Amino acid sequence: MNVFFIPSWYPSETDPLPGIFFRQQAQALTALEKDVRIGVSIWGQNDERLLLWAGQPVGSFIKLIKPMPAPSVKKSNEGRLIELFRPARTWSRKLLEGNLKTIINVNDRNFHEFEAIFGKVDLIHAHVAFPGGYIAKKLSEIHGVPYVITEHMSPFPHEHFLVSGVLDNRLQEAYGSAARNIAVSKGLESGMKRFGVRNIVVIPNMTDFKFFTPEEPGGAIDRPFTFFFLGRLTHQKGVDILLKAFAKLKGEALLRIGGDGPLKDDLKALARKLGIDKKVSWTGRLDHEAARMEYRRCDAFVLPSRHESMGVVVVEAMACGKPVIATYCGGPEEFVDHHSGYVVHPDNVEKLAEAMGKMRKNHATFKGWYFREEARKRFSHEAVAGRIMALYKEVLEEDSSN
Repeated sequence: MNVFFIPSWYPSETDPLPGIFFRQQAQALTALEKDVRIGVSIWGQNDERLLLWAGQPVGSFIKLIKPMPAPSVKKSNEGRLIELFRPARTWSRKLLEGNLKTIINVNDRNFHEFEAIFGKVDLIHAHVAFPGGYIAKKLSEIHGVPYVITEHMSPFPHEHFLVSGVLDNRLQEAYGSAARNIAVSKGLESGMKRFGVRNIVVIPNMTDFKFFTPEEPGGAIDRPFTFFFLGRLTHQKGVDILLKAFAKLKGEALLRIGGDGPLKDDLKALARKLGIDKKVSWTGRLDHEAARMEYRRCDAFVLPSRHESMGVVVVEAMACGKPVIATYCGGPEEFVDHHSGYVVHPDNVEKLAEAMGKMRKNHATFKGWYFREEARKRFSHEAVAGRIMALYKEVLEEDSSN
């Protein structure tokens, strides 16, 4: 089976974290399914060398006069996974739709290159409706190949995809022609249905349970009770609420904040104002190795988000055997229960502080081995890849009968 991936964002040389879930899914599918070959289409989705910004005219001009990066093909998993990079510049959608016509053409050239290597593409799998899903629709029309979209948008929909309260036409076109629209959580599915999206199936993101594992016996560090958060430091993630809740805790405890983002300086200032700056550590951006170390060394993980499409970091913490505190934000409430931790409403300082206090008191009663195994059954590479493959086959059978 030949599958052409079109991710709306993807790890790049200049920004290695965005879209890492898409890469991991392609890696897992080609590792577990020996008859699957995947070509990932890359045009510089998160490559700063190819992004032009109206607010940075000098820098953008310098990028324009520099030679573009050379096209490349990167192979892995015994050649069953190839990443096809062919550069295209991107700018604001307000001008020539952000170079969308060129980007579609570049994806079509990647499509042809993939077929030259492996033969006919059977299915296109786009991640996020725009631009990936919209590009998939255009290629589907050209080549007569069915496509599916996995949606990750949070909140759904972003306000810039709404026109007078109605979904942007390009999203409607992408969803409307897709063989399936995959939501990564039931909460996201509900949001999509409210805006008229149909033909939805729920398949979550996957987590590597062979990598995210509990620390070895004897690895614990003698320290005060430690909470850990990991995520972009934006309004969405609710770190302001976390800091205010942490400030209400009595007794010794530490809080480690993993990640970076535009609100970092404001949040550090808030910690100082609350008088907790000596108990709060800021790790900056973390790669997978560093994130695993932080999960292992903490006593509990906290995700105080205002909205999420799923909340993969919560699953990663559970895979490391750590109990969690999350919010009713669209994803974690579907799999966090009394066996693995607590769920509270977002934007509620008092309830979050109460849950953190309960966690510190009752931490030893949570059985990490149990909730890790329950999560593995739902979110491991094997479990999710099996569901994706079943969907692929179902779509292809339907297409062949039409």
